Amino acid sequence: MAEKKIIQYTPGFNINDVRKKYNVNRIIKLSSNENPFISDKVARYITKYKHQINLYPESKPHNLEDSIAQSLGSNISAKNIILGNGSNEILEFISRSLLDSSSEVIIPKHSFLVYEIISKLQKAKVITSKPDRNINTDNYLGIDLESVKQKISKKTKLIFIANPANPTGTYIKISKIDEFIRSIPKNISIVIDEAYYEYLNSSINPSAVTLLRKYNNLYVTRSFSKIFGLASLRIGYGVSNYKNIEKLTLYKQPFNTNLFAQKCAEIAIKDKKFINMSKTNNFNVVSQITNLFDKLSISYLGTYCNFITFNVGPNSKKLFEHMLKKSIVLRPLDNYKIPNYLRVSIGTQNDMKKFSKALVSFYHEET
Repeated sequence: MAEKKIIQYTPGFNINDVRKKYNVNRIIKLSSNENPFISDKVARYITKYKHQINLYPESKPHNLEDSIAQSLGSNISAKNIILGNGSNEILEFISRSLLDSSSEVIIPKHSFLVYEIISKLQKAKVITSKPDRNINTDNYLGIDLESVKQKISKKTKLIFIANPANPTGTYIKISKIDEFIRSIPKNISIVIDEAYYEYLNSSINPSAVTLLRKYNNLYVTRSFSKIFGLASLRIGYGVSNYKNIEKLTLYKQPFNTNLFAQKCAEIAIKDKKFINMSKTNNFNVVSQITNLFDKLSISYLGTYCNFITFNVGPNSKKLFEHMLKKSIVLRPLDNYKIPNYLRVSIGTQNDMKKFSKALVSFYHEET
C-alpha cells in the first residue's frame, strides 16, 4: 500500500526527554524555528480576561479575517482567506482538493517534509526536482525553478514552493516566481508557502499575494507560528481567489481553529511593536552567528528566515550530541537528505551566546 512509503514527520527533540536523558534543568530549544518571545499584548489577553471556554469558537471569525486582509493589502478581502489549524492544515486542504492517484506533484528537493506526506496520503506520485547546485550564490541547495519546470508532465497537478524555504533558508525573488508561473500550464496549481515571509523586508521583497490578481492557479499560505510567536496555538491561513477558497472550505471542519488561537492571532497581527522587535532581534543575531561561522570557516545556507542551516561535515551527529550535553537542542537534517548539516533556530541574545560558546568549545576540542 502507498501509505507504507510515507515518511513520518519527526519534530524537534522533546524538551522533557532531553532533561531526563542529560539530567539538566533549563533547556535552550533551538530546533523548531519558534519565536523566543511572546507578545505582551497576547500574554495579557490570555491571563487577564475571563474566557468562555465552554462555548464553541467562531467557525468563521470575521474580525480576524478582516485584520489579515487589511495587513495583506493588494485588494485582498476576507473572501480570499481561509483559516487553518496551522498553515499545515491549509496545505492539506489544497492537496485533498486537487490530488488523487492519477496526479503528479512536484516538490523541490530538501523541501518541508509535510508536502510529501500530504501528497502521498492522496496517493499522488511525488516528483522531486533538483536543487540549485551553484555554491557561489545564496540559493545553494535552494529551489531551482528551471529544474521544476523540466519535471512538469501531463499528469502534474500541483507544485509546492516554499519562499523563503525551510530547511535551506533560501529565497527566490518575486519577479522570478512571477516569470515561472507565467511560463507553466494554467491547469497546474502552485502553492507558495510563506511561513517565514514576515522576516523579509516587504518593501524590497513583495509577497506572492501580489500575484493573486494575475493567476487563478495560485495559493499562498502563511503562519502565525513564527514571527507572531503563536506556535502552540496552531493557527495559519491560506489566500487565493474566491472560487479556490470556496472549494477549500468544503474540507474544513466547522470549528478548526480554537478561541485563543483566533483572538491571539487578531491581537498579534496588529502588534507592530512586537513584530518589529522580533525582526530586529532576528537580524542582529543572524549577523552575529554568521560572523562566528565565518571565523570558524563554517559554511551555511541562505539566511532569510529565523534559523541558519550550517555545514558541519561528518561531525554533525557528534556536534548535535555535544550541544545536547550543553543543554542546547539543534535540528539534525538527515530526513531532508542533507545529513552533514544542522539547523539552529534564532533565539534570544543570551541563548545564542551560549550556543556560540558551546560551538567554539566543540571546534577547539576537535583541533
